[in-house]
Amino acid sequence: MEYPRIKTCIDTSVDDFISELYTPCFKWAERLDRGVGYFTSGWLEYNISGLSDFASRGGKIRLITSPILSNIDSDAIIASESASDDYSKFENALNNSVAALEREMKADILNAFSWMLYDGIIELKFAIPCEKLSDGNFHDKFGIFYKGTEALSFSGSINDSKHGFANYESLKVFKTWAGTVEYVEADILRFEKLWHGQDKNLKIYNIPTAIKERIFTLRSSDRPYKNTSAPANKWEHQDKAVDCFLEKEHGILAMATGTGKTITAIKIMTKLFEDNRIKRVVITMYGNDLLDQWAKQMREKFSDKQIYCHYNSQKAMNKFIMHPDNSILLISRDANNLVKLLDVLDKAPGNYKNDTLFLFDEVHGAGSGSLVENLAGRISPYRYRLGLSATPEREYDDDGNDFLLNEIGEVIFEFSLQDAIRKGILCEFNYIPLPYELTEAEKQKKKKIIAAFNTKKENGEDVDESELYTQLSLVNKTAINKIDGFESFISEHPELLEKSIIFVQTMDYGLLLQPVLMKYTNKYHTYYADDEKINLENFADGKIDCLLTCKKVSEGIDISSVTNIFLFASDRSRLVTTQRIGRALRLDKNNPDKVANVIDFIIEDNESDNNSDQERADWLSELAKTRRENDE
Repeated sequence: MEYPRIKTCIDTSVDDFISELYTPCFKWAERLDRGVGYFTSGWLEYNISGLSDFASRGGKIRLITSPILSNIDSDAIIASESASDDYSKFENALNNSVAALEREMKADILNAFSWMLYDGIIELKFAIPCEKLSDGNFHDKFGIFYKGTEALSFSGSINDSKHGFANYESLKVFKTWAGTVEYVEADILRFEKLWHGQDKNLKIYNIPTAIKERIFTLRSSDRPYKNTSAPANKWEHQDKAVDCFLEKEHGILAMATGTGKTITAIKIMTKLFEDNRIKRVVITMYGNDLLDQWAKQMREKFSDKQIYCHYNSQKAMNKFIMHPDNSILLISRDANNLVKLLDVLDKAPGNYKNDTLFLFDEVHGAGSGSLVENLAGRISPYRYRLGLSATPEREYDDDGNDFLLNEIGEVIFEFSLQDAIRKGILCEFNYIPLPYELTEAEKQKKKKIIAAFNTKKENGEDVDESELYTQLSLVNKTAINKIDGFESFISEHPELLEKSIIFVQTMDYGLLLQPVLMKYTNKYHTYYADDEKINLENFADGKIDCLLTCKKVSEGIDISSVTNIFLFASDRSRLVTTQRIGRALRLDKNNPDKVANVIDFIIEDNESDNNSDQERADWLSELAKTRRENDE
């Protein structure tokens, strides 16, 4: 590796900092971390050539600086009683700084800065002294250039401004390859401590979303540098969802299965923690498998937080209540548990309603009767409320939908299955409908269901059409002739049992299907409520080819190798179908050309009930036509 030739000590009296430090380092380095008391357009103007080359190669800058605040603004921020109030005052104060940028910065420099911020080349944070340093300023001046495992650090008295270059200033320079590695490492540790807000005498703020968006509007139509190193970001929807939530502060993200709902939520949590807007997170959902998956990710992503679990055999709610700050609680979506937690939080001293994030995964389930009855009016007082779901609306349940709207909020961001397939986030799929007919006994059963419904209606009794359709649908879902159709199809396509999930309505129906499966594979297993989790793990590891289940793997469980889905049963609601086919649409790094198959059963002789099978077939047939944008 060729290293930049920088003197150990440079000063403005005899040296040119731009040509002798910044320009050669920008040509060499991949990253720059910079902590500096004042950062102005003058530094950008002097370094624009080196910065343009650096940006074109995909370079990144992390910058911590002091915001330009009046004494009144600074005192108000330090005196804030809550994290949210503190952040709000800081955002208001920064608006004046943006106005100054527009007035004072040259148009080309302003455009370059705005584009670099937009592209994520510059990541900006602000430092405000507090506690024992509250009467002072953030006045540090140091930086570290990185390339691979090597680094060069510098520290001294100069600010990043025109005025700084006009003063007599000096810098000391240390290099990992020149015997001064301990000094470089000390600077790296110091920067990381600042960047992650681990110095109790400094408040560290991310640039607020509203301020960032305002700066973005100052860009021209063309970047002033090449951006060839940055491929199109197919995950940009996640950042848009994050920004949307940070602005709205409550609401539901309707994101298709496999498009990163959990990652998006983690990004939201990270920003809220970094901005000191929250002190704790309560994450709730139904299902121990899904809670386990979340708990694992929380421990990986938030190693500096205390993670408490209150579900299954783990009972850590009281520990969370005793030590709620800087913590995350994962709790089962059970009305009794949540009521107990809210009772304690509502009575606790402090500002819990303003500095707690409530996160509901698979939020459609939060509209169930017991939760509506026990939690109405209990969640909405909390400032930060986030719901996640592929399809949040509860079909045939106005009360449940109203509860979600009132307690968590409206859908504030949508990213559909079609969007995900077009972006190449989910794979394309083939839709294969298999026809079936009802037996005479099944037809008679449906006629009796309809007759009983009409009799109740004629007698003036309260009737629920959704209950009628549920009963009729159950006959279709357990139609015996589907099994013959399945065997006929599998005899010609046995390979589709590999990496497959078969969804049936009941365990009894699954028992009827198992003799057929045994003819074509011995590597299958059931996964019902009482089956051990090891079966799911063996399936994920490829030790089992085929999983026979009712509903348990519909929600949230990520097994990217699944390629084939058999829908013996799927609800009229698109919710369940979306979740089930979503098991097969995830990309598989071991199979980059993966195309999934969805095998469905569609009734041919439907007589009097609303044909949900045909509605589903029409929808999935259209969805299966979706192609990746770069393939069209």
